[in-house]
Amino acid sequence: MRKALAIDLDGTLLSTNTFRDYLSYCGSAALHSFKFGICLSILWWVMLRKLRFVSHSYMKEKLLERTAAFMTRKGHLDNFVENEMTYLNVRVQQLMEPYRNRGHLLILATAAPAFYAHPIAEFLHIDLCCGTLLPSEVVIGKWQECVGQYKVEALQRLLQVHKAELDVVITDHSDDLPLLNFNTAGRNIVVGADSRSLAAIRKGCTSEWEQM
Repeated sequence: MRKALAIDLDGTLLSTNTFRDYLSYCGSAALHSFKFGICLSILWWVMLRKLRFVSHSYMKEKLLERTAAFMTRKGHLDNFVENEMTYLNVRVQQLMEPYRNRGHLLILATAAPAFYAHPIAEFLHIDLCCGTLLPSEVVIGKWQECVGQYKVEALQRLLQVHKAELDVVITDHSDDLPLLNFNTAGRNIVVGADSRSLAAIRKGCTSEWEQM
């Protein structure tokens, strides 16, 4: 059975918050295209989130509903993906390369929206990607971020389809504790984690892991 490596995106493979960058790029592109309704929607939902009137997940769902169609037109998505490459974490990319050379199936496993995470994976020659689906791609009322246990389940489905077994996990965040705990027999690598995430991983991780 082929072995697989799962790597996180935000803060791990890319040293940035891609959804924040996405909203910034989308807002600027919408402004230059005179799509003022999109600009106002971004400002409205970000403001509600800052005031803690809505959860991050709910804000994300509503903004994806409002912006995704616009971002898939006129090359916006390609330009955004290319811009994000300025944040490529070369150290983490080099950490991943030996596994590519050994024939591991490389999987980008992220909470970021799949509609831009897939092009990022393709740009970096990563085999597969699982990310957060658009609200329009799921049954109404069933939308979920690809985070925590939902990420594990999405990854399991990919592994089953491609007849692979998880061997390596690379992440920077305690949100991936369920994934670290799922990878009981392989290598778990934590890179660039802040003190809060490290404390949570030390407390909650039941699998062996190493910090780099």
